[in-house]
Amino acid sequence: MNILKQKNGRNSKYFEILEDGVLVKDNFAKEVQEYRVYFTDIQDDEIVFRKSKDFVLLGIAVSVLFNGIFLNIIINDSFDLSGSMSVFVFALIMIPALVIVGLCNNEFRKESSKNLAATKPIVFFYTKKDMIEVDSFISKIKESKKNYYLKTYYKVDNLIPVQVQIGRIHWLYENKYISESDAQFIIDELENKRIIEGL
Repeated sequence: MNILKQKNGRNSKYFEILEDGVLVKDNFAKEVQEYRVYFTDIQDDEIVFRKSKDFVLLGIAVSVLFNGIFLNIIINDSFDLSGSMSVFVFALIMIPALVIVGLCNNEFRKESSKNLAATKPIVFFYTKKDMIEVDSFISKIKESKKNYYLKTYYKVDNLIPVQVQIGRIHWLYENKYISESDAQFIIDELENKRIIEGL
């Protein structure tokens, strides 16, 4: 599973694990962002954001609707309007009220998202149906990141100074990418190389 596609209403997200990072395509209300986040820029921290319904805004929207209806009743009684004219006034009053309620639509939804800490945002939709899939994909990202670091740094390289390579091996061990025995094995290889070459 190197690709994850998500859709939430009009918004969609696409994530693909590449050899050296993650490709992110975020389509938010027809505004498309596409960028690559390299493994070196991705951290292990995960943050879950939950947004609940805003009951104050819900109360304001309901109040706007009822005030529009009451204003219509007052205007109809005060001016003794005919049937067609009262329908016209009702539409005239209710259209702005419904537009205001429609603009507040996003605030009435309960939303959850999960963020994998990185220099560029890697944000997943995190609804109940998405949780297992997102957690599995984040684990795959972390596993791919580990494999990338091992492929890049867990080797004897004749062009890089031995001390730099030993520092990288210590870093891999400190970040728990390799075990102590693996670290000791490659350090011994590097030390033997240094002794043989007389460095």
